[in-house]
Amino acid sequence: MELPHRRLPITVAAVAYAWWVAGLPSFTWSATVAVAAAGAAFVVVGTRRPRPSDPGFPAARSALPWAILFTLLAGWELAAYLQHPRADHPTISSLADQFLAWRPARALAFLAWMAVGAGIARR
Repeated sequence: MELPHRRLPITVAAVAYAWWVAGLPSFTWSATVAVAAAGAAFVVVGTRRPRPSDPGFPAARSALPWAILFTLLAGWELAAYLQHPRADHPTISSLADQFLAWRPARALAFLAWMAVGAGIARR
C-alpha cells in the first residue's frame, strides 16, 4: 500500500494537468493530444503491472445494472434528440455542455475520468 505522502505529488500533478487541459480550447488538436496522452499513460501503467493469476471476472449479474443504466440513458438521449422543440427536450449532452462550459467543472470531470482510468489500470 502506498503511503499518503507518496501520493501527494501525483495528486498535485493530476490536478494541475486537469486544470491545464480544462483551459485548452475544445475540439482542437492540443486538447485531443492532451486527453490522449493521459489515456496512453493509463494504458502504459496498466500493461506494466503484473496480472493476477485469477482475474476473477464478475458474474453477468453484476453487469446487468450497468447495462440497464446505459440503455436508459441512451434511450433518453435518442428520445430527446428526436423531439422538438429542442429547448423543451434537452439531451444529456446539451445539459452536460452547460455544466462543462465552466472551467472548474471541466477540470473536475477530467479528474474523474483520470481516476476511473487509474482504477482500471490497477486491475
